[in-house]
Amino acid sequence: MVKTLVIGDLHFDNKPFGLLEAQANAVKDIFSIAHSDHKDLDTVVFLGDLMMHRKPYPRVLLALKDVIDFISPQVNKVYILRGNHDSENKSDDGVTALSLLESNKVEVVTHIYRDDLTRQYFIPHYENEDKIKELLAEVPEDYMVFGHFGYRGSLNSAGDADFGINISEFTSSTILGHIHRYGRTENVTLLGTPYTTNYTEHKKENYYAIVDFDHKIDIYPVDFGPRHLIMDQDAVEENLDWINDPNYFTLLRINLSTLKEDRENIAELIDQLEVGYVEVKYKAVFDDRDEQSDFDPINPVVEISEDIIERYINASPTQISKEKLLEGLQLIHENKQGRD
Repeated sequence: MVKTLVIGDLHFDNKPFGLLEAQANAVKDIFSIAHSDHKDLDTVVFLGDLMMHRKPYPRVLLALKDVIDFISPQVNKVYILRGNHDSENKSDDGVTALSLLESNKVEVVTHIYRDDLTRQYFIPHYENEDKIKELLAEVPEDYMVFGHFGYRGSLNSAGDADFGINISEFTSSTILGHIHRYGRTENVTLLGTPYTTNYTEHKKENYYAIVDFDHKIDIYPVDFGPRHLIMDQDAVEENLDWINDPNYFTLLRINLSTLKEDRENIAELIDQLEVGYVEVKYKAVFDDRDEQSDFDPINPVVEISEDIIERYINASPTQISKEKLLEGLQLIHENKQGRD
């Protein structure tokens, strides 16, 4: 019984230094583990967004080619869906740099594609959601869908709910890329990325999937590769063993609580880190209470004014003084006058 390995958005990127190699090694390791555990592994599906940028650097394409060249000789077929980050433009013409990876074993799905032998149906990303709805309606009975898009209620990588496709329009078992966090709703599986791709995914759990010939989906965790961590400065030292775990290429953001943190202590702390990348940032001026403001103007705010600031202060537990807010208002006015 042949099986399919499914891997979510890769978002290969050559910055910061070392990340691209860590991403490529993680994908190879996922394949090697899956191939070792499932001797009947026949097919690999990449769900799209293999690249971070629409016009990738040559190093990114070379890294992707290295990964595909590692995988393709060991299986019968590799399918690569075109994601929105892989498309050269938003015209839905299917043009993508991923086409350079195509071979007799590697199918880059720039438009709809179906494999009747395995009963698999592939839908790449389309900016036009009506096009996606039409294609979903055309899925043959008892076929499995692999796609790169979301549905109403799912959140994209920026945390926005910007999809209008109803979950009821998915009549077949489906695995989707594009959504970075794992989840299941009815017969749709959001596989998520196999590692974190930015700091908003801090501590996110990561997975890959194995699909058998009867379209049964098994999910497996990924506990290695790139990961983004955010930690307050005073918690770093007590978590050094976890942070310095050699199984990960860790991108660490250290938050400083005040402007008076001892710089020498920070430098000494950084010297104890064994991570791929570290950055130090100050915490935001607003605290959690500011996010609970019940300020709700009757009319849409189209211009910042003293009245708006006064009402905001009265309705909000903000720690920013009126004077500071008014200074900001003055800067807005000055910049506006400079543009007029």
